[in-house]
Amino acid sequence: MEPMAKCWEFGSGRMALAAFCAHSVSISIGICQGYSAILIPQLQVSPTMDVTTEETSWLASLGAITNPIGSILSGVLAEYLGRRRSIQISSLPFILGWILIGTAPDINWLYAGRLITGIAAGMSTACYTYVSEISTPESRGFLQALGPICASFGILLTYTLGYYIQWSTVALISITFGIFSMRKASLVFLWFRRNNVVAQQEIDRYHENLKANQNKETTLKEIYLSPQTIKPFFILVILFLLQEFTGIYTLLFYAVSFFQETDLNIDDYVSSIIVGAIRFTMSITAAFLINRFGRKILCTFSSLGMAGTMLVVAIYVKYYEMHPHEEKVLNYLPLVGIIFNVVFSMIGMLPIPWILVGEMFPLEVRPIMSGVVICMAQIFIFICVKVYNDMLLYLNFSGTLLVFVAASIVSIVFCRFVLPETKNKSLQEIEQHFRKTKRQLTGFDNGGFDLESEEGRRSSSRPVQEVFTVRVDS
Repeated sequence: MEPMAKCWEFGSGRMALAAFCAHSVSISIGICQGYSAILIPQLQVSPTMDVTTEETSWLASLGAITNPIGSILSGVLAEYLGRRRSIQISSLPFILGWILIGTAPDINWLYAGRLITGIAAGMSTACYTYVSEISTPESRGFLQALGPICASFGILLTYTLGYYIQWSTVALISITFGIFSMRKASLVFLWFRRNNVVAQQEIDRYHENLKANQNKETTLKEIYLSPQTIKPFFILVILFLLQEFTGIYTLLFYAVSFFQETDLNIDDYVSSIIVGAIRFTMSITAAFLINRFGRKILCTFSSLGMAGTMLVVAIYVKYYEMHPHEEKVLNYLPLVGIIFNVVFSMIGMLPIPWILVGEMFPLEVRPIMSGVVICMAQIFIFICVKVYNDMLLYLNFSGTLLVFVAASIVSIVFCRFVLPETKNKSLQEIEQHFRKTKRQLTGFDNGGFDLESEEGRRSSSRPVQEVFTVRVDS
């Protein structure tokens, strides 16, 4: 018990608890993302609520279409009310949305509930900014990975409950997670670290950066159009675009329907639960990998694995589309391929873009720009989810999978040659990397030099070292 007591006393335990409290809202995000996967198949066989294919596509995509509104709102609230308060407020639309869905008498109530929970999911992403700012550089990757872990747990829980109980009951159960996320936590540095020296060092660095920023006579235009803002903005937007078009979120929103397309000889719900369980397990594994390996190498390896596994499934599906009357062999190959695709996605391309949102922007613009980037990411998710049925219609299932393969291949190149490494770097070091400014390094008296005044050097016959400065790239 003594090591655990020390862990708590000197801060890492308290910091982890605060990070978990912040990321607990991601459980509701996961439920929202996975809910359409159980809702749509149950509605399609429901005797009381008849839905069309177009209506089902809206039910899936409405969970994402209002995410951008929530993301922008989250950035504004985080800027003016604080990160913690922004996360707490997001619980309210979650609770309202699940009540509407759970008591829905017709599809219009379902639309309204999905729209409102979508806003809440967008607002909840402020947890990544919050955790990035309370964690140390060494622990930031692991603590940020708690977000995907909680989201994966929410997805697995939804798939499992959907196998046993009705969609309306699942919605009402989900209210409890919204209530749980409405908690209180202290933001004091000392409370997290429980170490006076470390706490004082962080406070000193914070005030130094704040003073430096105040001394710069910069306008909002200069701040938002500066290299340290523009460069990470475009990097993150492209990274999220590639993330969505690799099919990660399409599989989440249409898990049961997706397996119906593969024509497996096992229950489609069971297949989705298997994938959900693998996703949850790998999200925990990824938390440890992120601290051991860099963001760059994990995203590159993840994209490579996703491309290979999805290509195998696409070739298998294409063959039987061309030969529909042949008896299928290796019936479980699509399930195995998708499982490994999920495994590879979870070690890099799914969690890391969300982690980078909280790392790559300067302090002055972090809440607003994080909200803008997440807003665009949610728009990409909506587009991919909404056009999935159209892609099946015009490209067939194999063609849709090949689009995912192509996006994964592009992602390999982007992550290998463009994506910067942020592992173990402080937020200030990351900002300096994008700014590309030069800083002055000055020598100090370490006893190896005899530094004298100008007057002393004129009168002394002994040779002395010159004081010098060196300018280097930060």
